[in-house]
Amino acid sequence: MCRSKKRAFCVIAAIVLAVMFSGAAHAAVRYKNIEKVPGFRFENLVYAWRKLELDVVNTISENRVFSGTMIFLDRRGRPLARASLLPKKVAGLRSERYTAYFVEGSGEAARQAVRVIWDFGVR
Repeated sequence: MCRSKKRAFCVIAAIVLAVMFSGAAHAAVRYKNIEKVPGFRFENLVYAWRKLELDVVNTISENRVFSGTMIFLDRRGRPLARASLLPKKVAGLRSERYTAYFVEGSGEAARQAVRVIWDFGVR
């Protein structure tokens, strides 16, 4: 009886640890690692195989057009993936959902990044 209780405890502990650490592996690029872009904030990164979705928040009252390329870098600064965002108007003090498509690499490669930089255009 004691042996089966130990086994059940070990199985439950393994499941809890797997659940706790699986989220960290899939969300390696944190918002604080996204380069600051004046007047914009980025939220809700969702990775897929060929695309990436995110919310771009315009923090100023003027309407602005935002576009660019996200470059996902590893810890040594080498590019892992690139995602391109087509130009889109973001109303003042509002957010807009963007879909970026990977032109190099994939969502799997981008998840391994520790930093994201922008080659962006704002009008």
